[in-house]
Amino acid sequence: MTTSEMEEQQKHSNGILQNGHRKGSFKSNELKARPKSVQFQTTTTTITTTRPRSLSSDFDGDPSTTFTYYSYSTSSTASSSSSSRGSTTKSLTAVEYLAHGAVFSLILAHILVAPFTKVEESFNLQAAHDILTFGVSDEGVNQYDHLEFPGVVPRTFVGPLLLAIGSWPIMALTRLFAVGSSLPKGVLGQIIVRATLGLFTFMGWYQMTLGVRHQFGKITSLLFLLVSSVQFHWLFYAGRTLPNTFALAIVNVSYSYWMQASSGNSRTYTEQRLLRMIDCLVVSTVLFRSELLLLLAPITLLELSMTRIRLIPTILEGIKAGFASLAIAVAVDSWFWRQWMWAEGAVFWFNAIQGKSVAWGVSPWHTYFTSLLPKISGVALPLALAAVVIEPRFRRYMLPAGVFVGLYSFLGHKEWRFVVYVVPILNLGAAIALSWVIKRKTLAYRLLAVALFGALGLNFLMSVAQSLISSHNYPGGVALQRLHELDLHRFTAAYVHIDVVAAETGCSRFGEIGSQATPYLWTYSKNESHTSRKDYLHYTHLLTSTPEFHKHDFIILEQIDGYAGLDRVPLGRIIQTCPRAIKGLVSNFSLSKLSKDTVDELLKECSPLQIKKEGKIWIMRRFGAL
Repeated sequence: MTTSEMEEQQKHSNGILQNGHRKGSFKSNELKARPKSVQFQTTTTTITTTRPRSLSSDFDGDPSTTFTYYSYSTSSTASSSSSSRGSTTKSLTAVEYLAHGAVFSLILAHILVAPFTKVEESFNLQAAHDILTFGVSDEGVNQYDHLEFPGVVPRTFVGPLLLAIGSWPIMALTRLFAVGSSLPKGVLGQIIVRATLGLFTFMGWYQMTLGVRHQFGKITSLLFLLVSSVQFHWLFYAGRTLPNTFALAIVNVSYSYWMQASSGNSRTYTEQRLLRMIDCLVVSTVLFRSELLLLLAPITLLELSMTRIRLIPTILEGIKAGFASLAIAVAVDSWFWRQWMWAEGAVFWFNAIQGKSVAWGVSPWHTYFTSLLPKISGVALPLALAAVVIEPRFRRYMLPAGVFVGLYSFLGHKEWRFVVYVVPILNLGAAIALSWVIKRKTLAYRLLAVALFGALGLNFLMSVAQSLISSHNYPGGVALQRLHELDLHRFTAAYVHIDVVAAETGCSRFGEIGSQATPYLWTYSKNESHTSRKDYLHYTHLLTSTPEFHKHDFIILEQIDGYAGLDRVPLGRIIQTCPRAIKGLVSNFSLSKLSKDTVDELLKECSPLQIKKEGKIWIMRRFGAL
């Protein structure tokens, strides 16, 4: 081929790949007149030529260099967006299925280790119980817990209704086949409801993983799962009935749509994905957490500024999703609250407009950046900051997340769960950084990879320790369970008072015998107006945090301990006790005997930090009640 023929071939092609590494860009006026969705067919021409040694140093080796030219022909019979969609739904590999299964197993493990819930989670759990137990008729709703104990602000019933619908078939099957009959009464139902929520949360993360796979590839999606699996907070709270947990699942779905729109698809497909993303964020904002408006706004403004969506369709889509979700919220909440109600609107008014959330404490403006985000993300945060430099595509996701946290920092009351929605983005950044490191084959990068994966392993061990520590934070739930084990066979009828501390640390209607199909008639009260000893004399039992106040009228049956801090253990003692404990565990190992108590005992003998416990709740029986 002559030099002129080569030049003509270069003009005709849309790119050039030199030595298999560099490809140029191609713009064709002819293609501009064709439909936007086109398919390229590639042919290659390989040319061997001799270059002078004075050419760019990018060329290495022999001066005889191979140039591969790519020429393309267009076809309007297929759409590039269809191939993009296919890549999103491509079958997962066995390794990916195992990784997803491992993450869901960790969620279930956290639920089983700590089956009880605290006060922040009580509304949704109690509401799910009441829907399952009393139904949704007028007569049934009048027996609901929230009408007697409404809380500081109303909460939506949309989440509990979804949990009840998802849990009911499983509960029916467990009753039919007598599954879990060995569990304490009420605990099985609570576990099923929380596992249903855990599945809901996991499906959100699963969708997020598909979005990561579509945008950044399989390796990055697997690393995203790995980073997520070593974090304590989102795994522990994935099955906890907080409004933030419901919202996080939907936010993860919106992230998936966002990433599907960012992979070079057609303009129509990109806009469709972005509008679905807006739908999800609007629904989660209206139904569950109003603060997500601070995340929706920067994402939408960013996409509008990049002209990937148009203003009028975006506004119309937001209005449509907003009115639809608002109609659902008002219809559901008004029925269960027995008055016209938009629960999340009332929460927004209380926290943002009236500013009453500061009653629960005020933190410095930088708390999210310097304390809470590092706490809940672990090594993902510094790796995500590195990914901002490494991968330009990641900046699109990190920027709105940073703006969201910055805007939320203006509110005085701060909790990590208010900004948990940025954790998936940080985990994505960590996965991108890890993928970038492991692709480098030099010794320095290999050592760095070993160090980073070692940090993830350490993060996982810390997650296990935090889970075990947190399992001791629910003495109220344990006390209610133990009360029935101690005295259920003695009393066919009993009247139990549950004080504030017990109610806030695990007592729920799922644990009450009166809600079960049994011959026992046990009733429970959480009356907070009692002030004198005589106010308690008509109760047969107490779950109380102040046993001294009742010692003249009630006898202590059992003390329930709870978490009270950590104690350091001398290294010399660990060297003596740990090998003996491991040897005993190995010699008597059995999956049927493996329990939380076994793990606790092993940690007690091998850990440099020991869990310190003290009395939190006392189970008391009135003198002469027998």
